[in-house]
Amino acid sequence: MIETKVIKSTARGKISGFAGSAMLGTLIMMLIMGAAGSLYGLALLVVGPMNVGYVLFCRKIMDEKVADYNQLFAGFSDYVNNLVAGLVYTLIVALGFILLIVPGIWLACGLSLTFMIMSENKGMSGIDALRMSWAMMQGYKWKYFCLNLRFIGWALLSILTLGILTLWIQPWMQMSFIEFYRQVSDEYCKEDK
Repeated sequence: MIETKVIKSTARGKISGFAGSAMLGTLIMMLIMGAAGSLYGLALLVVGPMNVGYVLFCRKIMDEKVADYNQLFAGFSDYVNNLVAGLVYTLIVALGFILLIVPGIWLACGLSLTFMIMSENKGMSGIDALRMSWAMMQGYKWKYFCLNLRFIGWALLSILTLGILTLWIQPWMQMSFIEFYRQVSDEYCKEDK
C-alpha cells in the first residue's frame, strides 16, 4: 500500500544532512534551465537530459549519501533518447493543458515516471520510457496527484520568500517522487510475475 504521507516523510529523512548540497544542485539545475529557457525555447533541448540528471543527482544523495554534481549532467550521455523523452513529454502534457487543465494533469501524472525510468535504463528509447511510465501508473495517478498536493502549502510559502524556499522544497519533492517510483515499480514487478 502506497501512502503519500509516509513517502514524503521518508524523503525528508533521506535529505537530512544533505539539504545544502541538494539546494546547490537544485540551484545549478534551475539556472541552466532558466538560461536555456531565456534563449528562445532552448529549454526544450535540455529538459529531458537535465531531468534525468537531476533524478540521478537526488538518487545519489538518497542512496549513497554523496552529493555528486556531475550527475546533474549525466543525462547528456544518452542525449538523443533523453531529448526525445523530454520533447514528447512536454508536447503531450502541453496539449493536455491546452484542451483543459484536468486532461493536462491526468497526462502529467501518467507520464510522471518517465525520467526516473530513463535514469535506470540507459539506452532505452524515450518513447518506450513514456509507454512504460503510462503502464506503471495505471491505478496510481490519483496517489501521485495526492503526493503533489502535499507540497501545495510549501509551494505557497515559497512565493512569500520570492522563490528562495523552492531550493529546499524541490529536492525534497524529487526525492519523494523517486520514493514513490520505487514503490510503484515494486508493485509493477509483482504484477508481472
